[in-house]
Amino acid sequence: MRSKLEPLARLFPMGWPWSNEAMGAACAAALSALTAFALFVYRFGSAVDDLYTYAPVSWERELIPGAMVPPYPQVLGGAFLFFAATALALALLPIAHFLFHRQGARSDYLMRRLPQRRELARRCLGGSALLLAGTVLAAAMLFGLFFICYLTFTPVGCLPPDVWATTGG
Repeated sequence: MRSKLEPLARLFPMGWPWSNEAMGAACAAALSALTAFALFVYRFGSAVDDLYTYAPVSWERELIPGAMVPPYPQVLGGAFLFFAATALALALLPIAHFLFHRQGARSDYLMRRLPQRRELARRCLGGSALLLAGTVLAAAMLFGLFFICYLTFTPVGCLPPDVWATTGG
């Protein structure tokens, strides 16, 4: 029975375990997302907790007057470092694809003589580019989601003066 993902095999070298590579990239992206989520929740929770103090008599939390939450990039910190490592690994993967073509009967030479001249480049770069785009898209979506959480869950009046400028916008 054919898989729905079978057309993706044309983006990888023939004989290459492309499904293992795609699954590995998906697992690395999921691990990166979980790590980024955990780091953001921890740092943002600590930043919001620092805005409060406890009343001496009733032990209720009170907002410290004039307290500000740190800027968004500072709260985010290095939460996306695992995404960067995954992207670097996926960017270096075309080298392995090209070296895979060079072993044995040197199919890279044959592929350069095909009527589709760009077949070698497509098979070396296509799959990695697709997986890299998915990883970058996942990181961008999490960045936006974390920013929405930062704006939503920060107490009123505790945001820095120009929030959007601190994100690079």
